[in-house]
Amino acid sequence: MKNKEHRRIRITKLLLKNSLIELMGSKPINKITIKELCINADVNRSTFYLYYTDQLDLLKEIEDELLSHLKKHLDKMDSDYGTISYLDAMLSYIMENADIFRTLLCHQESPSFQSTFVQFSLTSMTKNLEIDCSDIFLTYVYEFLLMGCLSMIKKWIEADFNLSCREMAGLIFHLSDQAISAFNR
Repeated sequence: MKNKEHRRIRITKLLLKNSLIELMGSKPINKITIKELCINADVNRSTFYLYYTDQLDLLKEIEDELLSHLKKHLDKMDSDYGTISYLDAMLSYIMENADIFRTLLCHQESPSFQSTFVQFSLTSMTKNLEIDCSDIFLTYVYEFLLMGCLSMIKKWIEADFNLSCREMAGLIFHLSDQAISAFNR
């Protein structure tokens, strides 16, 4: 009986998450009411409040789960993989979850998610970079690389993935490598 109950909770939460992402595709989160969210998900308002305090609480859970699943996806990779393979795996995950990433990175311009996503990417992608410059310059170089990569990924999503993951990873890697090579001469 307990498994059935847990399954019901997971399904209800999934309905609410899908409803929020769908509605956020056409309007800002602050314009989405709990009533509208629940009607769209075919869930009672009282059920919504069993799990969440408001739309932002639900959005936070979506963002946290998305980044957690991305981390697990990337942790499965062999540590000998090169940066292009790492980027390819990350871009594949983004493509597999296109609706959520399109909404959170492109439509909503969610600063909290973008900041967390960039910070996650910074930690994951820069641990193997060797850049020969002072620490002060290094923070700016990392910021340039990450914000440039974020802009490219957003453009790629908006262009409906007009390049393959491998092509996009190669482009990001090549442009980043050119920027880094200016310091490693």
